[in-house]
Amino acid sequence: MPNLRVFTFSPDWGLPSAGPFAIKLLAWLEIAGIPYEQVIEDNPSKGPKGKNPWIELEGELIGDSEIIIELLSQRYGVDLDAALTKEQKAVGLAWRRTFEEHFHQVLEWELFEHPAGAAYMRKSLTAKMPPVIGPVVYSMLQSRFKKQLYARGVARHAPKVIEAKGCADVDALADFLGGRPFLLADQPTVTDTAVFGLLAPMVYWPMETPVASYAKSVRPIASYCDRMRQRCFDRKDAAA
Repeated sequence: MPNLRVFTFSPDWGLPSAGPFAIKLLAWLEIAGIPYEQVIEDNPSKGPKGKNPWIELEGELIGDSEIIIELLSQRYGVDLDAALTKEQKAVGLAWRRTFEEHFHQVLEWELFEHPAGAAYMRKSLTAKMPPVIGPVVYSMLQSRFKKQLYARGVARHAPKVIEAKGCADVDALADFLGGRPFLLADQPTVTDTAVFGLLAPMVYWPMETPVASYAKSVRPIASYCDRMRQRCFDRKDAAA
C-alpha cells in the first residue's frame, strides 16, 4: 500500500476527478511514476487549506497542488522540468498562471453560472446527497462561487465578454502549441499537467457551454488533451 494518499473530488467526464487541480496533481504523479492511493472526498473543508486536492504523507496533511508537487519532486528526486532552459521555465510559469488564475475563472463561471453547467452541477450534487440536502448545498455552493467570481473580476462582465476572454486563452494556447506534442518539450512537463488539468474538464464535459464547446472544436487543443489523457490515465485504466 503506497504511503502517499491523494484526496480528490469524485471522477467525472471520463477523468479520474472532476477537479482541475486534482487532475493536474494526478497527471503529475502518473508521469513522475510515484505510487499513490486516490481517496475520493467531495468535501474540501476536510483538507488543510479548505480546498481540493490535498495529500496525506506520513500522517501529515498538505494542501495546494503546486506546493505538493514541489515537495514530492524534492522527496522523490523527480523533476519533469530538468531538461528545460531558464527561458522555457519562465514561459511555462506564465502559461500556468494564465490557466490557473484566469482560465480557471472562466471554467468556474461556465460550471456554476452558465445555465447548462449550473443544471448539470445541481443534478450531480443532488444525486450524491439526500434529496432534501442536495439542492440546499448546491444553492450555497453556487452563491459562494458567484461572490468569489465577482470579487476576482470575471463575473463583472457580460456572458459574451467572458466567452471572448476564455476563447482568447484557447486560441493563444493553440497558436503556441502549433504542431508540437506538448507545450515546452517532447515529453510532458509540469506546465503540461497544469494546463491539461484546467482544459480537460471543459474538453470532456458534455454540457454545451460556449468556451468548452469552442475548445472542443479547436483541433490542436482537443488533440493535446487526448494525448495527455492517454499518456497519464489510459494506460492505468487498461491495467486495472
